[in-house]
Amino acid sequence: MKSKIVEIAHEEKISDIGFCSISDYNKEAKGLENAEVFSKNANGSEPLKNARTAIVCAFNYYAGEERGNLSRYAQGEDYHLTVMRKMKPIAEELVKNGFSAKMFADTGFLNERLLAVLSGIAFIGRNRMAISPKFGSYFFVGYIITDCDMEKDNKTAEKCAECGRCEKACPLGALKNGFCEEKCLSYITQKKGDLSKEEENAIIKANTIWGCDICQEVCPHNKSIPVTDIAEFMENRIINLEIDENISNKQFEKLYKNRAFSWRGKGVIIRNQKILQKNKKNSKKVLTREG
Repeated sequence: MKSKIVEIAHEEKISDIGFCSISDYNKEAKGLENAEVFSKNANGSEPLKNARTAIVCAFNYYAGEERGNLSRYAQGEDYHLTVMRKMKPIAEELVKNGFSAKMFADTGFLNERLLAVLSGIAFIGRNRMAISPKFGSYFFVGYIITDCDMEKDNKTAEKCAECGRCEKACPLGALKNGFCEEKCLSYITQKKGDLSKEEENAIIKANTIWGCDICQEVCPHNKSIPVTDIAEFMENRIINLEIDENISNKQFEKLYKNRAFSWRGKGVIIRNQKILQKNKKNSKKVLTREG
């Protein structure tokens, strides 16, 4: 069964695949901060009875060096859609052979980074991101829980270079002394409400309307990595996003419903866009006066 699943993964252009046992996950998760233990979800119910294996899939989304005002992960099709669509044939194969299977993409019960480590797909970097020896940190994780008992894979021997470049490059120091979500620029671009002057300046300096790739761009593990061969992450990309400030919620949803940034609504994007536009206007005024 394992070899058949790997074969299907290659056919679906899943970038990498690994297998780990649920029992190993439970042991590791108990000592991991914020990692939920498999046996219970928020409602106290089991997501899948008699689960034995987690099939962990990696999806390379790196589309090249070109940088825009959108984080690279949000430039192509919403990864939730792509990941679930590509894992579906694997789940169907398991069911066809009498096993149960449940798919998850960023919405599951388990800690995806821990799954990536235990399945041999990745190691954890100083920036707290899962890093693949094959294609750096530019990848998504999806997983399938099944009651099919399959041989687990070994952890990768590679480790973070611990160069500290991500910590030094972080605009607001989110990586100093661990990780502070409130100082992460990606988090800041997505939170609602007014921003502080310091937060606005960070958005301006990074020229970002959504997300942040700075800690990934300086990471040595992201040098000379391959461009994705997943069409959904290469085609119809939005590299620089600009939306009409008068757009209705219905129009926004229609235009961007298959984009990873759409879940938050138009409000935070328009706010960030205004911050960038205001800075450009002020810069032009300064140049005009000096000219």
